[in-house]
Amino acid sequence: MLKRTLSPRNISYKSFFKNKISLSILIFSLLFVLFSIYLITHNTSYKNSIASNPGPTSIDENHAVSENGLKKDSSSIDQNTIQNERSFNNANLITDNRGVPVLYYHSVRESADNEVTISPESLRMQLKYIKDQGYITLTLDELKNYLLNSSPIPEKSIVITFDDGYMDNYYNAFPILKNLNMVATIFCITSDLDGSYYLSKEAIREMSDYGIDIESHTVNHPKLNQLTYDKQLRELKESKETLESITGKKVDSIAYPFGDFNDDSVKAAKDSGYTLAFTTKRGLSDRDDNILKLDRIYISSKYDMSTFKEVLAQTKK
Repeated sequence: MLKRTLSPRNISYKSFFKNKISLSILIFSLLFVLFSIYLITHNTSYKNSIASNPGPTSIDENHAVSENGLKKDSSSIDQNTIQNERSFNNANLITDNRGVPVLYYHSVRESADNEVTISPESLRMQLKYIKDQGYITLTLDELKNYLLNSSPIPEKSIVITFDDGYMDNYYNAFPILKNLNMVATIFCITSDLDGSYYLSKEAIREMSDYGIDIESHTVNHPKLNQLTYDKQLRELKESKETLESITGKKVDSIAYPFGDFNDDSVKAAKDSGYTLAFTTKRGLSDRDDNILKLDRIYISSKYDMSTFKEVLAQTKK
């Protein structure tokens, strides 16, 4: 029998394919090891990130806004640092008891057919005038710290508020505030938050996340001074709880509907956990006021710019 012998050519091919297969296995093994290392490293980094930033889990009692009005995580930043960073750079600061103008509006829409409904253009003109005059808008926390703790605020400080919480505040006032880089407060009636007449929960949440203070205007907007203490307490507590459940933030300010209140209203406000309460009496909010009977300045849609400027300039403590 003849023994088959391999030619040098056959031996060369065999060695070539054997070496190629070995090299492929080596490359594949190396890639597998590198990919495994990447997965382990990435997963560890992700877990550490989640552990260090678990997200909101409770009501934020120290809500703050940055220079551009966006919310900051106050759990890791000192409140005084936030206050200075937000708005007080290059401003002359005061601590004396000269008081702060707190303006209050209502509805904002084109058909300004009554004195509590201002057109978006009129609102824009008034707010732009305020900004051009060097005023800096305060959050209610900043006002509260000024009134209770003598914390420094800009010499030309002002608070902008809207009563009732109409849906048009979201459509028409909110864009103006953002455009002018201003903060404001909306006192909301909570009986019907469906987004048709009064604000929707989604709109409230969006504005609150931006830096607009969402505070209470009771559940049904009653004349509080005509109710028993228990009914007043229910109006104040339920509205507070509703808004806190929407925003995830503490609600500690209220505006009395119609400006009507009595001693029971003040007691109910305190017992419900409010720190500040606002009336409709014209004047500046200052330390001579009872903290649960703070003055404000009503802005009628009937005011022309000349009247608006006069009211702002001449209102005193």
